[in-house]
Amino acid sequence: MPTVADFAAVEVSDATVSEQAAISGLPATGLAFRRGAFRAARGAAIPRAYEVGEVSSLPDRTPYHAPLTDLRPHLVLNLRPQTGWLTRDPVRAPLLRISGTHSLLVMPLDVGGVVLGIAAFYRTTGSPAFSRADLVLAGTLARKAARLLDGARRRLVQNAAGRILQEALLAPQGPRVSAIEDPRGHLPSSAAPGAWVDVIPLPSARVALVTGTVRGQGLSAATAMSQLKAAVRALVLLDMSPGEVISRLHRPAATPAGNEADRCLIVVYDPVACRCTVACGGCTAAASPGAADGDGPAPGEPEVTECDVPPGSVLVLSCGTDGTHAGSHEAGQVTGLRVLPAADAAAADPATVLDGVLRTAAPGTDPVLLAARTRCLDSDDVATREVPNDPAAVADARDWADRLLTEWKLPELAFTTTLVVSELVTNAIRYSTGPIRLRLIRDRVLVCEVSDSCSAAPHPRHASPSDQDGRGLAIVAQLTDAQGTRYTATGKTVWAEQLIIPPVAA
Repeated sequence: MPTVADFAAVEVSDATVSEQAAISGLPATGLAFRRGAFRAARGAAIPRAYEVGEVSSLPDRTPYHAPLTDLRPHLVLNLRPQTGWLTRDPVRAPLLRISGTHSLLVMPLDVGGVVLGIAAFYRTTGSPAFSRADLVLAGTLARKAARLLDGARRRLVQNAAGRILQEALLAPQGPRVSAIEDPRGHLPSSAAPGAWVDVIPLPSARVALVTGTVRGQGLSAATAMSQLKAAVRALVLLDMSPGEVISRLHRPAATPAGNEADRCLIVVYDPVACRCTVACGGCTAAASPGAADGDGPAPGEPEVTECDVPPGSVLVLSCGTDGTHAGSHEAGQVTGLRVLPAADAAAADPATVLDGVLRTAAPGTDPVLLAARTRCLDSDDVATREVPNDPAAVADARDWADRLLTEWKLPELAFTTTLVVSELVTNAIRYSTGPIRLRLIRDRVLVCEVSDSCSAAPHPRHASPSDQDGRGLAIVAQLTDAQGTRYTATGKTVWAEQLIIPPVAA
């Protein structure tokens, strides 16, 4: 404007502005059209038929509708007030008369036979009528505009497909665990198919809470998200510490196709100790606020911390889709994690807390959020015994476990549990020299743990018929439902779980 016309308007189909329409596959003629743009020559007082963004009508048997079907430009050299098709467009007709429009050119905006919109050029009193030569310049403009609209439409389709895949890959409801109550997640409504949240049950009644984002849009981001989510889950289930998991995500060989997380926040909550271990990082992990002059993690290294969490508190994990954490840094806590104290959280459930975080988020941001209320296991459900590093102490440990299961009204698990205690304590005495701790946890499962100062993990052997030993761990694996080892700052913990089957009501 005003090189080609005195004023012009662009109408775009919903396929270019609506994701639902873009992925529906409907032809343009079956979609609504909206005013995409309007411009008049400077100083010209031209009334508008439709405001930008408003649904616009393209009546049948008019120059506005014809390009949708024949994909050809329509030129009206001499527009007269008595022109018949004007009666079929009661919205535009009076405005064309008021503006003094006498010549009209309508160009289809199409790519590969798909019409994405139309561009209408108008000339008013004092300007010459459109000529055939004007079709060349208008056609060039229309083709460029159509290519840009097609690029936008393709991005809409990819983003919509990516979100559909994202929703299919993310479980609508997390697993039931005793450590937390009512976990609630929020994924951005904007184009962020690379965002995810996860709730992962861990041995010894613990739980891991995860939020993360990956770069990109559309199917590629959703695919990368699913791969990284699976990688994080697999590493966490190996009982790696949150910091080690984040570190491994930086290694291209550790994640499918070499994808890396923009940001990943992992919180492991222990309901026995009522304590969180937190690690965050990403491709460009930033140091905590205030970590200057060499303090804090090095670039690319995870930021790791621990904090006590009173029972009944609400944990809020927040991670921005632009690779930044949306939560403010609090003393003793990693960026991206808030702990709402029990006193403040008593009147608010996790869903209400998330709503409050979203209301106070910075304008234009839509963070990935996960919130859950913490629980602590009752002291009556946890029993710990220090075991001397002496083979004679194995029998005492078995007797202690047997008495405890009787007290817990789990006599049906006594035989297997005493066998597990005997094997694990015997191994700890044989291969370690420091203190040994035996712990039983009654939760949804019965957990038997033996901790020692040796960092070497036991492994089952395939004993031959003539061997006198080497069958203990194999027997434990057969009699229990899950087994494993996790490393600690002072050694390791070997654990085994048995399902607790509730009594059937009479």
